[in-house]
Amino acid sequence: MKKIIKKILKEYYDENKLYDKNYVINRLKNAPYNLRKHIKDLPSIPCFDSQGNEKLCTKVPEVVYVYLSGRY
Repeated sequence: MKKIIKKILKEYYDENKLYDKNYVINRLKNAPYNLRKHIKDLPSIPCFDSQGNEKLCTKVPEVVYVYLSGRY
């Protein structure tokens, strides 16, 4: 069973995908401590939204991705 779960996570998690940094930080503020400590380690990457406005994006570790997707 654990092999199936690991395989599913590997198929959906993309370590190079960018996420809106403000969204990630706001979601992690209410997370358990072991996830909140990742806030300070998130990189700031300039990117553009669909309307061409500049904003800050970040890449997230797999454990944060699992929390954001609601499977934590």
